[in-house]
Amino acid sequence: MSSSHSQFPGEGQSQAFFGLAFDPLLDTVALPHLNEAELAEVAPFGELCTFAENDPLVSAGDYPFNSYVILSGKVRGVDISTGERLVFIRYGAGYFIGDIDLFTRRPSIVSVEAETPVEAIRLTPKQLRDLFTRKPELGEKFWKSYLRRRELLLKSNFRGLSVYGRKDDGATLETIELLFRNSVPHEWLDTSIEENQLKLQQIREDVQSYPVVAHGSRVLFEAPTRAQLADHLHLRRQLPNAVYEVLILGAGPAGLGAAVYAASEGLSTLVLDGLGQGGQASSTSRIENYAGFPDGISGRDLAHLIYLQALKFGADFHVPSTVSNLERRSSGLYRVRTIEGDYVLGKSVIVAAGVSYGMLDVQGLNDLQGAGVYYSATNIEARLCRSSAAHVVGGGNSAGQAAMFLSQTADEVSLLIRSSDLRKMSSYLSNRILANSRIRIRYNTEVVGIQGVDHICGIQIREPNGAIKEESTSGLFVFIGAKPRTGFLPASIARNDQGYLLTGQEVSGLPIWKEPRPPCTVETSLPGVFAVGDCRSGSPKRVAFAIGDGATAVSSVHKFLEGTYHEGRSGELIS
Repeated sequence: MSSSHSQFPGEGQSQAFFGLAFDPLLDTVALPHLNEAELAEVAPFGELCTFAENDPLVSAGDYPFNSYVILSGKVRGVDISTGERLVFIRYGAGYFIGDIDLFTRRPSIVSVEAETPVEAIRLTPKQLRDLFTRKPELGEKFWKSYLRRRELLLKSNFRGLSVYGRKDDGATLETIELLFRNSVPHEWLDTSIEENQLKLQQIREDVQSYPVVAHGSRVLFEAPTRAQLADHLHLRRQLPNAVYEVLILGAGPAGLGAAVYAASEGLSTLVLDGLGQGGQASSTSRIENYAGFPDGISGRDLAHLIYLQALKFGADFHVPSTVSNLERRSSGLYRVRTIEGDYVLGKSVIVAAGVSYGMLDVQGLNDLQGAGVYYSATNIEARLCRSSAAHVVGGGNSAGQAAMFLSQTADEVSLLIRSSDLRKMSSYLSNRILANSRIRIRYNTEVVGIQGVDHICGIQIREPNGAIKEESTSGLFVFIGAKPRTGFLPASIARNDQGYLLTGQEVSGLPIWKEPRPPCTVETSLPGVFAVGDCRSGSPKRVAFAIGDGATAVSSVHKFLEGTYHEGRSGELIS
């Protein structure tokens, strides 16, 4: 079982559960106890197996691994990510092991061993999905348990991977972002703090480059590339030699929404993204106008929930995969290539590539991106601005949400707005900003210069009277609009003057549309290619609309496939 961190050294003893301060066996969602009837229901789906005392059921790093339902005996969970062997839980008959990585297809992050002779039912991920379908009520108990276990683990002090590097090192922050976006348990140790530097020296004396990524006392990488780290974590895997029914380019809200609906309706689905689930939404610290979350939810958490739902239905994800080329072959299939060297075929394509961040026209800005200049405000960036001054540029909701979030840790947040009001911002948000004493709203103001070599240390601001003022800052956060990421697409896909993709009725009257039928609702000028979310012309730039776009695209994909492919289903081998 993957869970949080505490040691239960003996019968009747319990300690703080890796910072969570409760015995996880009391959490009946994370660790439900199956009764005799439920155990009988599970049995036909798996295989009976036995383990001798001290045998491993699952070892940290196993890939793939299985779930086990304990029929008799007792098991213990063991964590080695701190460099020491730590038993953090014990349980027996009626409980089961496993967590969400059974479905992400990533390695197990903890070990589970037989403390006594054990008899158990082994369930593979495929058998679990069969259980979900044929015994939905019982299957839901397993699924919710896996989700809750990972939730507790991420909230706890569980270390997972250790990342050593300075807070002003761009490569370190890129590594942290990859782990954060893909919900990989990790601990960041800022080596500008002497204590953390000393910890690093204990496992690697002569570091040549940063970041250093370790598991316990074992160094895995120095300055890994994104692809190297992703391969190690099995975020990437060998793509199957098969034709997918739908390829989804981008894992933002629109792409994730499309993945849920496509996979749940039986379409073989592959999602490609250059970093991980969330897209621009993952840079939003709090969304309060999305239905179903009256208390608000971070963009990253919302994206993660939708991602898990897509996994449950069998969607495949491949990260990082930065699409560089899309072409239609003579067979009618689409081939997608990536800069990482992958290629894959699909019968249809949903483009959910989103937008790239708007850039300030300030000399030297690009050199400090990730080193004090940021385009998101998450827990990572908030740590960097603790007890100091931060500056946010922009007058829309993303800028307002960033200012509110940063005000929880920064001493003062300056919200720099070129206009004279907050009319571009939702009223509920602007009212909160106006009432927040830590946020200083500065109208008719813009950034004209930055200062810093390896990390930003100050900015130059043009004030309403035209005067230029220098101010120190721990971070400059830029939220000034965006441009569609559509440059990799072929010229046969029509765009408007700003590069947004034309779809549906916008395409039907164009000479480039040669089909005897009208285009589907979100179909581009290239039949079988659909556009959703922020990159689509005319789409409202809101999370809820993006997810709805994804669902609409799947309806269009069904119509296209029915009219184009009368036979054959998922998993066709490429000849």
